Amino acid sequence: MSSIPSNVSRAPTLLVNQIQLANIQRSSLGLFETQSQLATGRAVLRPSDDTVATAAIAQLDDSIQRSGQRLRNIDQADANLALVESSLAEANDLLLSAKQIASTQVNIGTTQIERENQAQVVNSLIDGLLTQMNRKSVDNYLFGGSRTSSPPFEAFGAGFIYRGEFDKLTTDINLGKSVPVTLVGIESISDELSKVQGDVDLSPDLTPDTLLSDLRGPVGLGVTKGSIQMQLDNGPVVEIDLKTADRMEDVVTRIEAAIRDYETTNGVTILDTGGVSLAGEAITIDVVSGAPGTDPQLTFTEVGVGTTARDLGLTTTGGFSFEATQTTGQDLDPKLTMRSSIASLAGLTGALDEIVINNAGRRAQIDLSGAQTIEDLANAIQGADIGARLVINAQGTGIDIVNLVSAAPDQSMTIEEVAGGNRTAELLGIRSLKASTRTDILNDGRGVEVKSGGTDPVTGLADPNLDVDFAIVLGDGSTFTVNLRPQDTVTIGDVIARINDEANTQGIPTTAFQAGLGDADNGIVFTQDAAFAGPISLERRNNSTAMFDLGLGDATFDPTSATLAGTDPAPVVSSTVFTRLIELREALTAGDTSGITFAGTKLEEVVDSVAQTRGLVGSYSKRLEAARVREEDVSVMEQSFRSEIRDLDFAEASTKLTLLQTQLQAGLQSMSIANQLNLLDFLG
Repeated sequence: MSSIPSNVSRAPTLLVNQIQLANIQRSSLGLFETQSQLATGRAVLRPSDDTVATAAIAQLDDSIQRSGQRLRNIDQADANLALVESSLAEANDLLLSAKQIASTQVNIGTTQIERENQAQVVNSLIDGLLTQMNRKSVDNYLFGGSRTSSPPFEAFGAGFIYRGEFDKLTTDINLGKSVPVTLVGIESISDELSKVQGDVDLSPDLTPDTLLSDLRGPVGLGVTKGSIQMQLDNGPVVEIDLKTADRMEDVVTRIEAAIRDYETTNGVTILDTGGVSLAGEAITIDVVSGAPGTDPQLTFTEVGVGTTARDLGLTTTGGFSFEATQTTGQDLDPKLTMRSSIASLAGLTGALDEIVINNAGRRAQIDLSGAQTIEDLANAIQGADIGARLVINAQGTGIDIVNLVSAAPDQSMTIEEVAGGNRTAELLGIRSLKASTRTDILNDGRGVEVKSGGTDPVTGLADPNLDVDFAIVLGDGSTFTVNLRPQDTVTIGDVIARINDEANTQGIPTTAFQAGLGDADNGIVFTQDAAFAGPISLERRNNSTAMFDLGLGDATFDPTSATLAGTDPAPVVSSTVFTRLIELREALTAGDTSGITFAGTKLEEVVDSVAQTRGLVGSYSKRLEAARVREEDVSVMEQSFRSEIRDLDFAEASTKLTLLQTQLQAGLQSMSIANQLNLLDFLG
């Protein structure tokens, strides 16, 4: 009689079938995944396959994509810089040709007809230069700075105006570095930006909107944002978080809120009616007074090695406390910015009204009375379309006015006052001729030449009469001479003082004659007694050019005001390639050999500046090449890392595929055999 052995487990047929079916499904799924991997070449097909590997792959994908974009940026920048270098090379060749013309046309044997013909050649060089400076790459103008949609140089009167911006377009080359892909055209073709340098420190006060980034701080190192500590006398110490403060309003609000909370928590009174506020260039804290000798002392200290409290003028290295008799912190020395309000300018000592700017034969009377900020001043000047632009100086203390027009020196920019006005140009420090103007910049850098150290040709002894530069004849017939010594010609103010001193020394009373600057139009002005019948006249002495160098050669007399007014000897000449070529062309046309010589000398300077710009472009190209090599190396390394994580090992996958196929076949056969069994197979 047969029986079922006790060591053999019995299971329902359904359960056995389900187990076998699950095994077949797993084998089929594994086979499908392996086939998919072999078809795609990827070991990780979806995030659920390997979450850690997927995160690493995503990060590498992002880095590789950004690296690829940087490589495309580098290629585009390299192409742009190649065009820039090509344009500068063409400009350099044009300048060398002009320089050769200048050197050959001063020869004695050169005729005026030849010079006029060469003037036409120079004119063609100007046209060629304009083409190069307005050169365009595929999608932008190369010399317009950040303004790349329109030509940077345009005809303006008898000259050319720069319409671009002063900041460049740059491209990212990683590691926090960038390389310019466009240049500022007017800087590229000049030895320096020509401008009226403001000589007034406008000294803006703190306002609630003053940015912390615009503060120099008590020691000139700016402001580092962080936390500070506060303590009243020997009471508890509390921390004030200023890490996210951006403006002075944020700082004042958080400090006052912390003090008010301190008062509530500790049952004390710290602030008087003034609270925490801004005054001048410092933070002020109005601390209450106490009994004599017991005034509360509010002290701020640093947290750890921070410097925020010192940077905000709330403490010093030696420490100090705010109290009833000491309510003001250290000066924070805010910079002047385009956002600075006119009302906050402590250095502005009067109300603004109008100024006059002359440039390229045009004249603009600009009303500045409605300006609320420095940016409003800049917009008013730029809106006049006179070829001038207001910029903040490098020190962040005042404003400069840049001349954007390249024209003949006699059509260069001047800034004057309006007759009877508030002398706005002087208030802002931007009048182009003032007492502080240095004489070495007059006449496009020629300066003032004076007679000095003259000696008698017979005796060989010093003869003061030979040092006289000119004589001034007044309307009553009285005359005095002017001997300008080198020490008298450092500034326009020195020259005026010397002329007045010479008059007084030679017996001319101040009621009869006075030298000064014009109230409106620029120029040195001589005023005589209105009772004198005749005009003031000048006489050149010892063949001196000083009178002409000071703008007095073409002076005009106004009998109504009894004044002789000179012309402005200090126009702001834009020292660009265009200016020097125009200057050479005009000198050739006029047959002015000294002008040709001077233009040739100035051409030397701009040739050097163009060469320096080419060298700078070359350095940019070198940086791009180094960045390309670095990016390619990093990209290859990252792609290798990604391949190790993401890509499939084909040998391993092929072996796995074979095993899975065998496993699936075995499972199917086992299930087939199992399904053929019946009760007789067990009963034997």
